[in-house]
Amino acid sequence: MKLNFYKVLPEYFKLGDSYTFNIYLYDPARNQRLVDVYASTELTQEHLDKWNLFIEKGAYLQVYFEDKEAFYKECEKEYLDFEKANPEYFKLLKLHESRLEKFESKSKETFLLRSVLNKISESDDHKILIDRVKAEVMCFPLHLSPTVSICTELVDKLFVRDILPVRVACFAYMLAKQNKITDTEMLASLIVACLTQNLGFGLIDSSLFSEFNKLQFNDIYLKHPMLSIYILSKTGFEFDANTKRLILEHHEQIDGSGFPRQKKEDHTAYLSYIVNMSDQIMMYSQGKVNGRKTSLMKAIELFHKQVQTEGVNMKYPLRLSESLGVFLLNDLENELKP
Repeated sequence: MKLNFYKVLPEYFKLGDSYTFNIYLYDPARNQRLVDVYASTELTQEHLDKWNLFIEKGAYLQVYFEDKEAFYKECEKEYLDFEKANPEYFKLLKLHESRLEKFESKSKETFLLRSVLNKISESDDHKILIDRVKAEVMCFPLHLSPTVSICTELVDKLFVRDILPVRVACFAYMLAKQNKITDTEMLASLIVACLTQNLGFGLIDSSLFSEFNKLQFNDIYLKHPMLSIYILSKTGFEFDANTKRLILEHHEQIDGSGFPRQKKEDHTAYLSYIVNMSDQIMMYSQGKVNGRKTSLMKAIELFHKQVQTEGVNMKYPLRLSESLGVFLLNDLENELKP
């Protein structure tokens, strides 16, 4: 896990000295970085005054990671000085290294997805799949974004139980990778969205769930994606826009007949359709749709062939439905790595 720019403190530099590396000024509020002191430029009082002004507003100084050794030598500093200036990063680095030691070998073991899905179909025990997804996610580099960090924390805490939201998240993760989605931040947003999409149910009178077929047409139910976003806003953590979009769109349909905004086709994120499909496959398999449980593989086949059945939405992008065919026909050896 590499940090491209290290935060440094103004007191590390001496007035009147010049350095063989650039000194950058970074504004996190605007995500804007510029070279403030170029290599071989004498450091002046004007530079120091400018630094103090910008640091008061939340900006800070940085050096490029390839200049680390030059910084050590010319500023007479050591590794611990970088730790002092970047405590959060080094805390995450140590956590990441400990997780790699625990999970990396597991995440690289041969994993035959179809065989695992067949076992799940026979036993209704998703533990093998959950453990595999957990091993891969726990190797995500934490410094990439707060979304990746919160995703790994949720997975660490929740992927110890075989419960429906965890099943949905694991299936969505594998389905996304089968669709060539490998970006770590997108996968992290997908998992967080799967785990939190139905938080809005907590604001709906529980007695209404006794007649779910009627509830599905109730205004309060049709607003539950927005209620989930509302609950997340009260946690004190700023969830990224992509995660909130996936939650908001997870009931939208390609023909515009979904809710809450009746979006259609490319106006809905492809990952939102993956959340939707994964949730429905798991719900259908568990008998939540028609009261009859069915094996996971049979549920996957139904969605792959787009067989219309009561209570199920089959309005997905064609390539998403077709991508389920690989789950049915092939064993994927080492193709689903992080």
